[in-house]
Amino acid sequence: MSTPVVYQYQRALDAFRREGREGVLLKRMSELISLLDLTATLGSSLTGAEILDAALLIVMGELQVGRGALLVRGEDGEYRPRALRGVRELEALRPRGPLPGAPARRGEAGFDEPRGAPPFEVLCPISRGDRQVAVLLLGPRAAGAPYGEDELAFLRSVAACAAVPIENGLVYAELRDVNRRLSRKIFELHNLFDLSRELTSSFDEDAIRSLFLGTVMGQLVVSRAALFLGGAEGLRPAEERGVRGDGGSDPFPEAEARRALAALVRPLAVVDLPPGRVRERLQSSRLTFVFPLTMGDRLEGFVAVGERASRAPFTDEDHDFVRTLGRQALAALATVRLHRVSLEKERQDRELQIAREIQRSLFPSECPRIPGWSLAAASEACYEVGGDHYDFIRLEEGRLAFAIADVSGKGTPASILMASVHASLRALAGASPPEVLMTRLNRFLYESTQANKFVTLFFGELEPATRRVRFVNAGHVPPYLVRADGRVERLEVGGPALGLLEGAAFPEGEVRMAPGDTLAIVTDGATEAVSPTGEYLDDAGVCRVLRAARADSAEGVLAALLAAVHGWTGPAGCSDDLTALILKAEET
Repeated sequence: MSTPVVYQYQRALDAFRREGREGVLLKRMSELISLLDLTATLGSSLTGAEILDAALLIVMGELQVGRGALLVRGEDGEYRPRALRGVRELEALRPRGPLPGAPARRGEAGFDEPRGAPPFEVLCPISRGDRQVAVLLLGPRAAGAPYGEDELAFLRSVAACAAVPIENGLVYAELRDVNRRLSRKIFELHNLFDLSRELTSSFDEDAIRSLFLGTVMGQLVVSRAALFLGGAEGLRPAEERGVRGDGGSDPFPEAEARRALAALVRPLAVVDLPPGRVRERLQSSRLTFVFPLTMGDRLEGFVAVGERASRAPFTDEDHDFVRTLGRQALAALATVRLHRVSLEKERQDRELQIAREIQRSLFPSECPRIPGWSLAAASEACYEVGGDHYDFIRLEEGRLAFAIADVSGKGTPASILMASVHASLRALAGASPPEVLMTRLNRFLYESTQANKFVTLFFGELEPATRRVRFVNAGHVPPYLVRADGRVERLEVGGPALGLLEGAAFPEGEVRMAPGDTLAIVTDGATEAVSPTGEYLDDAGVCRVLRAARADSAEGVLAALLAAVHGWTGPAGCSDDLTALILKAEET
């Protein structure tokens, strides 16, 4: 068991007194005082850097050395300078082999020193048990005095006194750093929690981007930054702060943006980005570092920042903060976009509801009952709102006007246009011959609708007693007049679709129906019904159905026609609105 240092010096003091060696005695007293001073310094409440610097100064003062360094061992085995005297800079010491177990002079086994450093004369390891915790390097002594055995013994005592305090100081410093990082993490978490509430409570994309970029700048202590986000239009600047010049807001070329984003698997300096417009734009804006912004495994963009005023590098904690805040901001932006889509869907749903109500109000509640005739009609919309329409209008002298129409377009605009046609027909029917009615309606639609809006319309007037039908066909599917013997005639007399040509003429046609004859008026949802194999039902198919059902009443003919169309289209369903109006002259 080793003898305490104080007892060693006490025995030496007694011997020196007996031998009359006062000079040596004074030297040992000085060393003892220095050791006591060193011990007191190492145990003081100064900061770690101040303690090590003061300890180095005490040792150098006692040995009269003008150059010294105290290096502390890290977890990676390197010794990094923590206190320097007489030396401005010093690289970390990377020993080529194990350091000596006791103080060693230059040239002795195990002596090592940092490369490129001014020469040191003595290397003194400081160990705690079998573990080296630090190393003391000392330069030449004053007046060229050598390092003798007495000086090396003093250094051994220094190492014995310093090992435990230095190791404890390192542990304390590590705990202090951990506490500091923990306190910073807690502060960041509080900030992230508060910011998360602000981000999720906002439905303004500009406000979210501004809050995100401002928070990043405040956390990183930078004076300029820019946020770039990818989207349908490519990679483009979304928010900038403190950036001089006008880099433009146009998106980067797709290939350039793809190369830049592919390189952002981690935070990196702007100079490490691939050459191209993205890097040039950031460098011209004096932005030096880039943090990627991800959602899951998908890269959504990046935030670029300038240098800190302190020139301090960005740490892993900075990377974590930007990444976490970025995910919250991206989630908030996605929520806003989804909210906007939801509002748009609600608006469309309201429009569709209005259109459905308009359309329902236009159809007759029931078909008229006329002696000697049976009438039937139906309209099936392919989607929520159809563009087809039919109507029956009772006229003077027992006549009956009937119409079937197909409006271009879908949704609310088509419903509004159909309501206008419906009102016009109701106002003009019976007051003028069919050809005059069509001319007036065409002029009205031409002047009041857009160039790409038009209406196909078949209008007829029935005189039940004479079985005469006067009609005008304005660009509609020619109706089928199926005679009792199976012959089929098409009613094509008329003009173009309404609303296309300002001065179009609409000549009138006339037919007489005999008992057993059937007049079937359909929209192109019947003739253009598509089978699963891509074939159309077409006119021939409709004629076959009508001939086969010609002996039935109007309701039977209508049911047969609808069943045939549904059977033709199969599970895929319709591709267009389907409307049919049937007039049947009953057998007397």
